[in-house]
Order: sequence, then C-alpha cells, then structure tokens
Amino acid sequence: MRTMQVELKKWQKKSGQSKNTVRGRPRKRKSEHLSEREIKDLMGYYDPVFRRGKGGAWRNGR
Repeated sequence: MRTMQVELKKWQKKSGQSKNTVRGRPRKRKSEHLSEREIKDLMGYYDPVFRRGKGGAWRNGR
C-alpha cells in the first residue's frame, strides 16, 4: 500500500499538474475611486479638535 504523498506525486505526473501552478491569469485588483470628501474623512479632517483652555477643553471647529 502506497502512502498518500506517493499517490499524490503519481497523480500529478499523470495529470500534468504541479502543486505550485496557478490556473489562468492573475486577477487584477479593483481600483478604488474615492471622492475628496471621503479622503478627508479617512484622514480625520472632520474629527473634532479640542484645545486646552481656561475652564477645560473647548472644541475648536474648522
């Protein structure tokens, strides 16, 4: 009785495939188109800004 590894090698030789081959062409990544508002939001442009002042922290709007 053969081991599973030997059987796999035999099958690969018979079928003409190897473990490391990839079928077809590599897939292209979808390009992501972001608006200016979305980019600013990701960068934290619209997050609140707090400054230390007399009487505690005050929000400084943009």
